[in-house]
This record gives sequence, C-alpha cells and structure tokens, in this order.
Amino acid sequence: MIESNDQVYKMMKTFFEENVPYAKHSGIELLEISDGRGMAQLPDWKETQNHMGSQHAGALFTLAEAASGAAMVSLFADKVLMVRAAITTATIHYARAARGVVRATGLLRRSGAEIVEEFNREGRVKFEVDVSMTDSKDREIGTMEVVWSIQLNQPRG
Repeated sequence: MIESNDQVYKMMKTFFEENVPYAKHSGIELLEISDGRGMAQLPDWKETQNHMGSQHAGALFTLAEAASGAAMVSLFADKVLMVRAAITTATIHYARAARGVVRATGLLRRSGAEIVEEFNREGRVKFEVDVSMTDSKDREIGTMEVVWSIQLNQPRG
C-alpha cells in the first residue's frame, strides 16, 4: 500500500528512468517530483553534445519535456493507470549555448488544485507547464512552454 506522495513520486521516478528509453539513452535523471514542480538534469556527455561542443538542441528539448512531465505527474501519480497523458504543444526557446550539466525546472502555470478539480469534474483537462533550463553557472539557457492533455482512459471495445 502506498502511504505518501513521496513514495508515489519515487515510484514514478524509477518508472521514468527504467522505461523511457530515449531519456535513459540521454542520461536524463529526474531530480524532483513534488506538488506542481518537476526537476530533471542532463549530464555533460559527449553523446548529448552537438558539433560545437554544447548540449544538443534535441537533448535540451528532451530534458525540458522530462521536467514538465515530472510536474504533471505530481498531480496525477495516484491516477497513473486511469489516465492517458499527452503533450499537445511544446514551444522551446534557446537563449544561449548550453555547456556542462543542465537542469530544467517545470512549474505548473495554474494551481494544481484547480487542474485536478477540472479533471475530476470533466474527466479531462489541459494545462500548461513552464520550464526554465539553467547551466552549471546557474544562467538561464532556455525555456519551454508545454501544454499537457490528460483524460480518463476509455475502455477499448
């Protein structure tokens, strides 16, 4: 029996790291899943760099997507088997070359309670997660806006 959100979040972190092959290939690690917030980290690997020696745009996109997913999961971890979650829009802005380890932090744009209430009422909800990415010198290197769509699984027939 799951006794706390912390246990649910740890289970989701483990699930992500073991079952999302592309993120695992990129070395992305979830650092935090908490109420309305998610944080992920991209290592400084040669495999995630581009021809200029900075982090590849695709690796940064995957990192920001992971942080947004962690923020989303913070609301729906207890319903993970009941819902289908999908990104409908993701817009990324690159501000500067990213060198070294990069962290991404995703934050819900509106309150988690409001999002869950709408989901409970409608059986579906769309909401935004804002992501900020920073380099090892704590400089913002980019941002992403992600729109998640969550709905109840429909029985297959």
